[in-house]
Amino acid sequence: MSTAEARLRKRGTVKGTENKGASQLAPPKSTDTSATPCPLPQSRIHTAWLCGLVAACLAILGVSIQKLWPAQTLQNTAKTPFTANGSSPFLSTDLPPDVESINNIEGIFPWGCQWRDVQHDGSANKKFWATEEYEYWHGDVKQWKADMPETCTVRGTPAREGYNNGRFYLLVDGPAAVAPWKMTRNQDLNVLHVDDANQWAAPLDAKVVSGDTLIFDFVYFLHPTAIGHWSEMMFPLFSILRLEPAFKRPPKQFMLLHLKRVHLMEWARAVMSVALGVNVHETLPPMLMQQETDSVWTQIPSPLEGYGPNEWVSFERALVVRDIFTGGVRTFLSTEDAQAFRALIYKQYNLPAPEAGKPVPRVITFQRKRANRRVINEDQLMRMLREFGEVRVVEFNATTSFHEQLQIIASTGVFISVHTSNLANAQFLPPGAAVFEIIQRNWCWENLDRSFQVQTEMMGDIHHYAWRARHRNQTVYINKRDSERFGDWTSQQCATEDCVEAHTNVDVVVNVNEFRALLRDRLPHVWAGKSVAEAVIPWPEV
Repeated sequence: MSTAEARLRKRGTVKGTENKGASQLAPPKSTDTSATPCPLPQSRIHTAWLCGLVAACLAILGVSIQKLWPAQTLQNTAKTPFTANGSSPFLSTDLPPDVESINNIEGIFPWGCQWRDVQHDGSANKKFWATEEYEYWHGDVKQWKADMPETCTVRGTPAREGYNNGRFYLLVDGPAAVAPWKMTRNQDLNVLHVDDANQWAAPLDAKVVSGDTLIFDFVYFLHPTAIGHWSEMMFPLFSILRLEPAFKRPPKQFMLLHLKRVHLMEWARAVMSVALGVNVHETLPPMLMQQETDSVWTQIPSPLEGYGPNEWVSFERALVVRDIFTGGVRTFLSTEDAQAFRALIYKQYNLPAPEAGKPVPRVITFQRKRANRRVINEDQLMRMLREFGEVRVVEFNATTSFHEQLQIIASTGVFISVHTSNLANAQFLPPGAAVFEIIQRNWCWENLDRSFQVQTEMMGDIHHYAWRARHRNQTVYINKRDSERFGDWTSQQCATEDCVEAHTNVDVVVNVNEFRALLRDRLPHVWAGKSVAEAVIPWPEV
């Protein structure tokens, strides 16, 4: 295999949007002048080597980078059963009639790889990052079995370049130095300078994964089931893939770092399918994942499934989308993208998308939390809310189907909730609806208090207001130690991750009179169908 000279491209501007959701792509040669070349010297850059899966590899292989990989995809070559209580509302109806009814399986899965967590399903005593046991659907015999089918792994073809445990590498020969650069919050692209790349790589046991691979580092891996973190990574991904014509959409395969299969909830898989450009009734692309361990810290350097610890893996072409820590954003790059995504997510579930121009439903939905960030004086708050109309109380959790969540959101005119991950559903509210968010005290580090507001703002047709707890007596610390450490800190002092984590584990006392005043001031504008621009007010100060 011949070597190739290439440059990595960092896309800093996208259609006039400076540094928003920028992507990092190893592209074919192109005349696209909107892409700014990364300032790398004219060394021979052979491969972004992956060493140990914890990192994400951008591979520029020793092959012709001018080649555009064929539009062939695995999606349509086979079907696997996806059933929930016998059927799923958005999937193809041409499944075998004898498919088993599985109550705990729902939603879209990667091609040829459907699983269920059989050890801990529904268990409240499950430890964080516990060892999981799965069963996999074997379509040839129509049975669930413990052994993983070969279709759950993506195997490369033999090559002289590759990947091996723990980090991503760029193999460079030649006299000029090439500096490493940050791929994501958790991953660096490390540079290996060698005299002769071919000679260095010759003895390695390596495989090449062909075609376009999207590398996705879930940067909040300590909060793997927080759908709010999924949304702030999948929404910009949707926009970036629409702006990268040189990269296949959906990609041939998808590489997910750090997480386990059990963390891929139905909500995450559904949003992922839309972000990647998967058509309705089709499956997700094949997925590369790390071998699972019983500790998050050993999961990080774990090898890929289907590969040995000494095997190297390289990718023909790969795309990494920047996270908020490396110059990206938390939301879509345009209102057009945001509204298109909303329509597509409803289409995925055979539900009519909410239409603009219609009166919003006169229903107030209050989202309740059970574990933390509970409203201590909820009864008092409910009595006050009923002064303004019909109130519906919901609790979304891992067992609530996304189909049900969308039905509730679509019939909501006013969505009231504490700041919680499930506010990621606010983007799917009908045009003209409003969010009234209850923000816990000292919640402002890295603009976390506005993480959902920037998403609804980009929708362009959803009002978003907030009430903020400011006083010590409005905060009840669940852990006594957190109260002793941070209870007297001001919001300016609470600028550390330790303090922020402590304030995820609190309950809130809402000032009902202040919240009533906010509703009285804003709800008339919402019910009257005022635009977001006409009804906007400043975000509450810290």
